[in-house]
Amino acid sequence: RGAVQAAVRAVLSPTPAAAGSEAAHGGAAEGGHGDGGMAALTEPAAVRILIVEDHWANRKLLESMLRQRGYGSECVENGLEAVTIAAANEYDLILMDCNMPIMDGWQATEKIRLQQGPNRRTPIVAVTANAMKGDRDKCLAAGMDDYLSKPVDRKLLYEAIAKWTHSRPAARPDV
Repeated sequence: RGAVQAAVRAVLSPTPAAAGSEAAHGGAAEGGHGDGGMAALTEPAAVRILIVEDHWANRKLLESMLRQRGYGSECVENGLEAVTIAAANEYDLILMDCNMPIMDGWQATEKIRLQQGPNRRTPIVAVTANAMKGDRDKCLAAGMDDYLSKPVDRKLLYEAIAKWTHSRPAARPDV
């Protein structure tokens, strides 16, 4: 428990802002996925991400990682809450834990995919401690689009966000 709290404190500690990141990226850029490379890139502040995670330290860690890059996020603690909020609010990406009480991430993903709400086709990325052979396939079979294992690697998280939201790459290449 002490190691988790230390990790959360380290992530939450103030870091220098990425000065001039907007200027460094210049005007509109092109690139993207599934559209012939013509999708306009989105600024991180315009990207809305739903974090679905039952463990408070993991929630805070993900929230902090997103905030450090300027991404907006909302958090819920279980799959049932995710299904409910996803029916009402539109997100650009959902980061979904798999093992949660009340309703797990696999069930929540299936329900989000079946409902007529605004997130039926929103990319859902599994963020899970399940790193055994076959776990990735189980996530994809449930309707998730991608898979990140815990502990979450910052670089892989930012790459997944950029891939699925067509957002600009992280402003600070040092992480």
